[in-house]
Amino acid sequence: MALSDMDHAAIDRALKEIYALNDLDGFIVAAMRVLPKLIDADLAGYNEVNYEARRMMTIVDSPVIQKRYHEKQLLFESIMRQNPLIAHHEAARDGPRMISDFLSLEQWRATGIYQAYYGLIGAEFQIAFTLPVEEENQVAFAFNRSKSDFTERHRAILTILRPHLTQAYKNARQHGRINARLVHSERALETIGAGWMDLNEDFNVIAATPIARSNLERFFGNSVAGDGDLPPEVTRWLGDHIGPARNGTPVPPLVINNRSGRLLVRLLTAGTASECSLLTEHFMDAPSPRPLMTLGLTRRQAEVLYWICQGKSNAEIAIILKISVRTVTFHVSHILAVLGVTNRTEAANIALSELTSRR
Repeated sequence: MALSDMDHAAIDRALKEIYALNDLDGFIVAAMRVLPKLIDADLAGYNEVNYEARRMMTIVDSPVIQKRYHEKQLLFESIMRQNPLIAHHEAARDGPRMISDFLSLEQWRATGIYQAYYGLIGAEFQIAFTLPVEEENQVAFAFNRSKSDFTERHRAILTILRPHLTQAYKNARQHGRINARLVHSERALETIGAGWMDLNEDFNVIAATPIARSNLERFFGNSVAGDGDLPPEVTRWLGDHIGPARNGTPVPPLVINNRSGRLLVRLLTAGTASECSLLTEHFMDAPSPRPLMTLGLTRRQAEVLYWICQGKSNAEIAIILKISVRTVTFHVSHILAVLGVTNRTEAANIALSELTSRR
């Protein structure tokens, strides 16, 4: 069916909004906001169906209907194949289909699933399609109406949108996975007292982990926390070594010593002028963990906190102190409680302040 210029313009606007998103939750929210407008639906639903387990996760754009689904979910899942679209898409993961492609309205109303659920929410008519993505659960969108059936125009609009929605879904899923890996990497760096910074072509900080900023501020003051400029000494070092690094020459780390200990700044990437990242590592040379006992810690807790400051993991601390990892974990929980903090990075910062103040 040929669509009008207005239809194509509306599709273009919808695609801009969907493609602009960068995570799966945002993709779902936007799709359920723009798609019902294009096809004049009363209710939109995003579904993930596991046919083997007979489970179906549904998100609808109505809080009242969402609650109703949760109330009826177990019953719904037990008879979900009575919906001809759900039954059809189990075998054929294809484009938009309407209930009226399979059943008359009278036949639809006679089904148990209509009487148990769809009739209660006013879903007399439905159109649905799946996304051809490699996932354990089948991903589908469904749209419902109460007064009149969907038309071939609606089917044509959704057919055009389906490949774009599939790609936007894949983009959002991949973005979420990348973000999860970045979070995991940041946490791994924090456990060894290291921080990560991304720089632009002018060596200005465009992204940094909290511990990276903390490391630089401890040695150079608060300048980097403001406008994003690196300390002059770091900028000069980068200017001297960025060229050789791009040519594959190993770059020695910048080493800074002061009463806070020793800071190592490493140049990690330098593929182009706009690709430059730094790894900052803080090492302490405090002679003894004993000063940390003034924070209200026992001798053993002070020792554990001392090695946390050195960037050691629980497993490494267990080896150093010749105790079990479980005991280290127990001490860490008590340390956080005594210091009134929620993570080991905050605890390490308090300990560093205490140790350096006594040097």
